Amino acid sequence: MSGAGGGAVVAVDLSCSGLTVASASSSSVLAPTVAPVSVLAAADGSALPPGGDRIECSERVDAVASRNPGHCLADPVSAAHRDRLDVAGLSVPTAELLAAPVARALRWAGTRRGDDVVVLVPSDWGATRTTRMLAAVRGLGVAPRCLRAALVTAEALPSSSARWAVAVESCRTRTTVSLVERTRLGLTLVDRAVVHRWDPRRDTVVDDEVPRVIDAVSALRHGRREAGSGSTEVLARGRAAERVVDACDRARLLSFVVPDVAPAEGALRLSADSR
Repeated sequence: MSGAGGGAVVAVDLSCSGLTVASASSSSVLAPTVAPVSVLAAADGSALPPGGDRIECSERVDAVASRNPGHCLADPVSAAHRDRLDVAGLSVPTAELLAAPVARALRWAGTRRGDDVVVLVPSDWGATRTTRMLAAVRGLGVAPRCLRAALVTAEALPSSSARWAVAVESCRTRTTVSLVERTRLGLTLVDRAVVHRWDPRRDTVVDDEVPRVIDAVSALRHGRREAGSGSTEVLARGRAAERVVDACDRARLLSFVVPDVAPAEGALRLSADSR
């Protein structure tokens, strides 16, 4: 598959606190965890690279994270609203935090300078965080564009055909629920709601996250009369996906768990269809 500039197209999914990558030939689930090189050097006895300490996302980080998770940052994308963040004593600019997991995905895919990269970002992101992500990825020497994950989730399963899709993206700290409309002209993100994993206004001893997600699904559907009465399916991803689908079954809502790699693979299809 070729991009607008004649290069390859790679899709990188950074939503749901994860990292998946898809190319024309294969796809994979990786870890977005980052750590300073100084931490990795202390663990394996290697030397610091020229220029001093920096952040890294790699198999070496995976090994350190399994033993010392406190020295790593498991969800760097969640810091997109910050200017800098301290990671194991190293003050890291946001651009480096955002670029590191994408760089790992591009290394896996064998991406070359000038290739096109479709980056899937959380659906609750606005212009500021999306612009920061684009700038960070552009610094890697590729041509990026961002898509909100809900739009791709709506097309992730070949069997999906309902006019309305409710995409449920569950990350480490919150779940984003998005209402997407399918028409012959394409996909439209109509509305969305954010459900925090722990609601400080409620009794934190009780885990009521999934019921609140189902309430958000119902509120979005009934906020649009056509969605409330028409053909609708719930497509769940991430940490709470299985529990959300179980709750949808009890509420008699058509629902499916979306495989981890499906949105990135779907982004490649949408990219090809748009050209």
